[in-house]
Amino acid sequence: MGSMTFRLAVVLPMYNEAGNVVGLLERIAAVRHRSGLDLTALAVDDGSRDATFDRLIESAPRFGFLRFVRHGRNRGMAAALRTGIATALSERGPGYDAIALMDADLTHDPEDLPRLVAPIVEDRADFVLGSRYVPGGRMRGVPWARRAISIVGNHAVRRVLGVPVGDLTSGYRAARAEVFRAISLEEHGFGIQLEATVKAHRAGFRVAEVPITLGVRKSGYSKMAYTRSFWLGYARLIVGLWLNRAGDPNGCGCAWCFSRRGASSSSNSARLLLTAHTSRLVALLLGSGIHRKG
Repeated sequence: MGSMTFRLAVVLPMYNEAGNVVGLLERIAAVRHRSGLDLTALAVDDGSRDATFDRLIESAPRFGFLRFVRHGRNRGMAAALRTGIATALSERGPGYDAIALMDADLTHDPEDLPRLVAPIVEDRADFVLGSRYVPGGRMRGVPWARRAISIVGNHAVRRVLGVPVGDLTSGYRAARAEVFRAISLEEHGFGIQLEATVKAHRAGFRVAEVPITLGVRKSGYSKMAYTRSFWLGYARLIVGLWLNRAGDPNGCGCAWCFSRRGASSSSNSARLLLTAHTSRLVALLLGSGIHRKG
């Protein structure tokens, strides 16, 4: 790729990732050296209870491209992503050209970063998803149950929302800074990934996919569980985005977003009831109480 003029911030949400910090930064350093990207690793310690923050402090002198912020308590992945994005956007002087989001547990290969941002660098896209489902993309060591849920879920949501993207929920992604300034991310759970993809597409940004390999963590434990609240949250988001498909690109379809467009209180109440009841139905159809650990 070879241009140190392209400034990239890589947001790394972390919660109890002490065992992965150094290995992750070593691999990012190697990518930074080989690719020529002017890359900053922006770690967000989301109130970790282990030594994650200590590892970040210890690593700072060795990795000059590392920046980090800390939440005083655990606020969840979505909040950590919002903090990282806001921190990157607030950079003074020459700002970042793009912001990438990557899991800090090494399930995303840092070596895929140059391929991920290439469509942005070459002005072929504004929002790029690292996809498991385009030619060359794959999953390595991921349990079959999780694969099936992802494949079926992506296919169903793609048809419901009419968004021509194969991997709507991939957490490995990059976008021009202007995309994150233009869309508002309001979800509090893992649905923030789907929310961002749909809103970027509806706002008219060019969306592309590149192949990545999704692996499994070797240190620590997964923070994601397929619980009833997980399914209900996704169902509410999907129904809201479907209801808002012809409205405000930044709206999720909830009663509050609907009211911003001047809807009457009776229409507003009807929409709220429809969203609530339909969300429960979709949640029941999607699954009930399935947990994943590790």
